Amino acid sequence: MWQVYTRRRRIRWLAIGFILILIVWCFILYKSLNITYEKDISHSHSSSLTSVSSFLYEIDNLDLFIKQTPVKYNYHIFYYPWYGNPEYDAGQYFHWNHRRLAHWNREKVSNYPQNPHEPPDDIGSNFYPLLGPYSSRSPTILDKHMRMIRMSGAGTLSVSWYPPGMADDAGHPWNDLMPLLLDTAEKYKLKICFHIEPYQNRTADNVIYWSDYILRQYGSHSAFYRYKEKGFFYIYDSYRISADEWYQKFLSNNKIKQQAFFVGLILKSNDCQQLVSSGFDAAYSYFAANGFTEASTSQRWSSIVGICKSIPFIPSIGPGYIDTNIRPWNGETTRSRQNGNYYKQMFKDLPKGNDKIVTITSFNEWHEGTQIEPAIEKNVSKNIIYESYHQGPFTYIYLTRELIFTT
Repeated sequence: MWQVYTRRRRIRWLAIGFILILIVWCFILYKSLNITYEKDISHSHSSSLTSVSSFLYEIDNLDLFIKQTPVKYNYHIFYYPWYGNPEYDAGQYFHWNHRRLAHWNREKVSNYPQNPHEPPDDIGSNFYPLLGPYSSRSPTILDKHMRMIRMSGAGTLSVSWYPPGMADDAGHPWNDLMPLLLDTAEKYKLKICFHIEPYQNRTADNVIYWSDYILRQYGSHSAFYRYKEKGFFYIYDSYRISADEWYQKFLSNNKIKQQAFFVGLILKSNDCQQLVSSGFDAAYSYFAANGFTEASTSQRWSSIVGICKSIPFIPSIGPGYIDTNIRPWNGETTRSRQNGNYYKQMFKDLPKGNDKIVTITSFNEWHEGTQIEPAIEKNVSKNIIYESYHQGPFTYIYLTRELIFTT
């Protein structure tokens, strides 16, 4: 009897010891992964995931993170590396202090604010970034951005690009950032293609020249995106150059056409024929304000696919639009996010086809309020109040993933 009791007690203690060891092992495993979710998030979205997720910043097991966050490379997200702050950019802010653009009607100019933005509290955006008015030159920022984009499910960045030594009026040159961008994208198994901006004195001839430059400089990088074995180039405002000029230059540069895939911007459906006659390989719509142009009207996309049947039509979806902190007179173009419903509807309106390319406007175009990058609530004064996301800073990172994998 006593021996039986002793044996049972020994078994009980062994069982308790095993359970304790198992608990400790699970805790150690949990801490080593630094992951705050309770299930595979690759195809899911939950309001519980919209807080500031620590695993976006403390990933010890990168391979596991990448494995549990699959992406689709046919989803291209527009990315802007034009931001600067005093720490990284010779004591200056770039783009966060974007000037307020005057109304085109001189009689109405005085009706709207004209005072400059003064970062860090007052910036040229209706939202305020979780990361603050950052510099695109910060390696830490770029690393966090790539993690966020990986989390969003989009596999390809379409990076805004100007030739060396050039930039828009609010920025400064950033072509020298491309090696770091490519390396950081590769770390997270993302791809990069190029969004050619309307730089000064742009012509069809020098677009072809700079496209060849990009292919030579970056084409061998493992993060360089290729489509049908070709480099991939979006040409913003391509219609500013005549169809005949494009055609003549493409015709006389057959080599570049064999190496590169060129996508032109369309505003209306019959622009497709102009792109075809110009020698472009595809069309895209860019604008996130539904109805701003015919091509950006999501209800028209299926029809436009038929009209553009000789070249692919690449629709551009976005979470909303608001730019009244740089265009104070442009309120009629505002598109409310509607707690994510605006974004969901654009996904629903996408033409059918799981392998078709889709563009997302944008990851971080803060001036036009199209960003999915995390934003926070911030009220500076009664005159400076920023909008916020309905389920916390990471709302649109997770919603984008959900929509990419369920639409």
